[in-house]
Amino acid sequence: MNEFTLTWLGQGGYALQIGEKTLYLDPYMSDMVGKKEKLARLVPPPIAPDDAHPDYCLATHDHMDHLDTDFISQMDCANVKFICPESCKNALLALGHGIEESQIIVLNRGDVLEFDSFTLRAVYADHTPDSVGFVIAFDEITVYFTGDTLYGDEVGANVSADIICCCINGKWGNMNAEEAVQVALRSGASIAIPNHYGMFAENTADPAIFRAMAEAAGLRTYTMGHGETVDMKGLL
Repeated sequence: MNEFTLTWLGQGGYALQIGEKTLYLDPYMSDMVGKKEKLARLVPPPIAPDDAHPDYCLATHDHMDHLDTDFISQMDCANVKFICPESCKNALLALGHGIEESQIIVLNRGDVLEFDSFTLRAVYADHTPDSVGFVIAFDEITVYFTGDTLYGDEVGANVSADIICCCINGKWGNMNAEEAVQVALRSGASIAIPNHYGMFAENTADPAIFRAMAEAAGLRTYTMGHGETVDMKGLL
């Protein structure tokens, strides 16, 4: 089974179907930020906790809109493996939701995990002390998720991706559209998917600006709709 699909969950979050495995990456599915920081969601969550059955749940860093502990605490986590930096591990264990330490795999920058059907690598991101981006390779397709990150020479270096999913909001510790184009080109990606906009009115950006800049640089783009699923092979 060579299915490889990507669903945008909003913000920097995605659900991936990789063969028979389901991965969530930075799913923000609650209103945790609204309750704690008074930043209201602009779009509804596409997945309810009762419908959430991932095999793996990945977090790039421990901010609420990427490690949504309100959502995770309502999920059935008995069979979920969590993959994340150390700071996220500590937050998960502090939940008191029955998540065992054996369910958590700490992945630091430069670490690689080999699974039966795909490979996962953690790469540099400049956002929190131990934040990471993720590079997922499956069936000869490599996808680079920048996570939240400022621009810098190390971001996207030595990645060799086919597709990049990159933040473009340009504030609160993230690179802007112009910088995201440079990271996309550096990564070698042939198509770029922008993210980290449209969730909060106070922290958004216009993806059309990124699209125009990318296409002027010879980079193809695809702007996903909220909750949209795409076939990764079809994008290429």
